[in-house]
Amino acid sequence: MEKARKERLVPYEMVSPGFEAVYTGEKAAAPFEKPEGEGSSVRFTDELGNIIVKWSTWTWTFRDQWPKEGEEWSDREIRYINSMQAKLGRLDDEMRRIRAHIGSFSPCDNGFPVTVDELLEAIGTGGLREPSFHNGCWMGTMWWDVRSTQPLQGESMQAIYEILTGYLTGKSKESLVKRFPHAEGFITRSYEWLGPATELTRLQRLMMERMLLPFEFFTGRNQDPEAVIKNCFEEGGRGAQLDAEISALAGLSRIYPDYLPQYRENLDAFSDPEKRELYKVCCHIASGVKGLSDCHHNTFRYVENWIHGIGKGRFDIPTRRAGSERERLGRLLFGYALGLDRWLLDVPMQFLLLDLGHTDLGFDPRNEILRVYAYLGGEQEKTPVKEWLAACLWHNLTYNRHGGLTQHKDLLEHTVQMGISAHEWMDSVLK
Repeated sequence: MEKARKERLVPYEMVSPGFEAVYTGEKAAAPFEKPEGEGSSVRFTDELGNIIVKWSTWTWTFRDQWPKEGEEWSDREIRYINSMQAKLGRLDDEMRRIRAHIGSFSPCDNGFPVTVDELLEAIGTGGLREPSFHNGCWMGTMWWDVRSTQPLQGESMQAIYEILTGYLTGKSKESLVKRFPHAEGFITRSYEWLGPATELTRLQRLMMERMLLPFEFFTGRNQDPEAVIKNCFEEGGRGAQLDAEISALAGLSRIYPDYLPQYRENLDAFSDPEKRELYKVCCHIASGVKGLSDCHHNTFRYVENWIHGIGKGRFDIPTRRAGSERERLGRLLFGYALGLDRWLLDVPMQFLLLDLGHTDLGFDPRNEILRVYAYLGGEQEKTPVKEWLAACLWHNLTYNRHGGLTQHKDLLEHTVQMGISAHEWMDSVLK
């Protein structure tokens, strides 16, 4: 039997719109207040010594971006949606849970779009399934249980680890295919890109060791992410040692994870195209899928890119269409955002779809629009709470810093040129 969660919500009067907080179930001997998680939340005590964690339900809003006590949010759109919440009066615990789960969603998560469908269902029915899906890395499921959208991910990571270590120790492709028949394509590609293990250079072997470091966490062998992070990314860890060896051996600039600004600065400084490509491969490997975020939608593609890069010296794989994931995500985001926008405007779905049938966007958002309306219901089923929650979801889909719709500038420019905007509801209420 699973242990009951000790976290519980604080009384609603203790939080203001745009925030949520829980008792951790722990007590402190003396009062304190301090930021935690690099400023994503604050940990403090009440008058009885109960420890509380407070965070913003506006996704990726860190403590230094919170409005000061007694002040309002600077963003007009956030202010308006917060005002919708304020008019609702006291919210019950289930509505607070749905709002918190909307806040934890990120489009870069590998469960998108099923995670959005779960949220739409919760808004429509007034209840969130438990355990709910892991849907992002921002203060997720803080007082309830979570489940994965990725069955067999751990087993697949373990298979990849055993395939690659088997390759390094001289196991034949045929023996590995026999053991992992479902991974035949992956095995065939890996052996083709890497060539015979006996012919790997010292540089390639160092790069292989570097890419396998995060698998201690990916496979579940080490359940302490902090220990793996230290070994993979921090000074004194094996990752930093390997990066330095690789850099010296290949004559490269210092290797940085590809999400750091130093990476782009160094990459742009290369005049030799081969070294530039090799540096790109090394920095992507050093990212460990963006710092051990194995929930990233491109996790397994990145692993294949690493292998190809080690074997061929180039990160991008010619047989894979470049930008396909970004295109898929942008179109999904637009479809959901457009559906929510028109639902909030009380536009019947049927006329929206008729109009879209005369507009060539280059893709069809029909499926996402159908889901929005089916889950949320028609105008007669609307309530102020539903509208507020739908507005919160629209805002996250649109502005999320980790892959929201506004980061798909080319797509937005094209849809605006075609006369279709997913921002009409907000434009109308702000007038």
